[in-house]
Parts: sequence; C-alpha cells; structure tokens
Amino acid sequence: MKLPEVVRRIGHADGTVRVYVEDYVYTYLEELRKRKDILPLRAALFGHVIHKDNLCYYLVYGACCVVEELEYGQSEEQIRERFFEDLDLIGYVNISRDKRIMAKKGDGYFVFYEANEAMKAYLLYCYQRDKRKSNPSQESAAAAHGKRYFGKKKELLANAVKQILCVICILLLATAVSTIGDYEKIHGFVEMTDRAVWMIEAGR
Repeated sequence: MKLPEVVRRIGHADGTVRVYVEDYVYTYLEELRKRKDILPLRAALFGHVIHKDNLCYYLVYGACCVVEELEYGQSEEQIRERFFEDLDLIGYVNISRDKRIMAKKGDGYFVFYEANEAMKAYLLYCYQRDKRKSNPSQESAAAAHGKRYFGKKKELLANAVKQILCVICILLLATAVSTIGDYEKIHGFVEMTDRAVWMIEAGR
C-alpha cells in the first residue's frame, strides 16, 4: 500500500511509529476535543497498519466517538460495518482538551489529503442525527401537519365521489321516468335507486 504524498506534519514524527490522519478525520477529532459536554472521551480509529523498513505506519481514514455512539445503542464495530467496511479497527485514542489528539501514538503525526467518501458519509450521518435530536418538536410538527393535510385531502375526495354518485342516480331516475311507461317498473327502479343512495349515505 502506498503512503500518502500530500501531507503536513504536526509536532515531531521521527520515531518508529508514524501516524497518518486523513483531513476529515483530523477535523472530526478536533471538533470532539472542543466539546466540553463529553470530555474526556475515547474515539475508535479505522484504517490500515503497514510495517515497512522497520517502521510501523498507521493510516487513519475513519473515526467515531465511542461514548456518543453508545448513547444511540451502537458499538464502534457496528459503525465500522456500516460506514468503514473496507477498513480495520486499528486502535483507540483518548481525547482531552489539553492534549493533542494523537499524543499516545508518538510525538507527532501527519495529516494527509485524499478523497474520503466513507468519512464524509459518516459526518453527514452525524450532522443529520444531531439536527433531529436538537429539533424533535419541529420534526413532529411537520409530521402532524402532513397527516392533517393528507387526511383533509382524503375526506374531500370521498365527499366528491359521493356527490358524483348521487348525481348519476338522479340522472338515471330521470331517464327511467321519461322512457319507461310501466308504473311497476318505475316503482322498482325507484326502490333500487333509493337503496343505492342509502348505501352511499351509510358509507359516510
């Protein structure tokens, strides 16, 4: 596996362990570090481990906050399977406000830039989930409005169908009266029409 080429170094990274963090992951971990409500915390890291020339390289392409996912009933393994199925769970990092995010892996690390659709998808998922959590009343109000709207449309449609059927019955009765001379036949037709109107009324 080829090492990333476009990188920037943060701190000193001259040891036998080299950590490469994709930019979306780095930004996500830095945002976690700013959240006072959940610090200190533990984040799971997803990516690849490469051993080359007596050096160990950690390539981090994904991450998730363990505590936050547990609040939603999900483990880091479930997140990996859903968003990072091509990556391995390669370790954890403890994050606190006064320490760099990769302090446990060495004195420094590299941030690299690559297309990272998996982490983008996870960040979008987190954003939408947090938005629903912060505005539950807005979502329920929208659902209630939709229910009222479609219920009203359904009621109007049912009333329109009933009115059309009534008009058809009246037209048929008028036609029968003008074309049928036999009173008994007319009387039977009227009874049939009354029964149809009654069934329409009963269906309201």
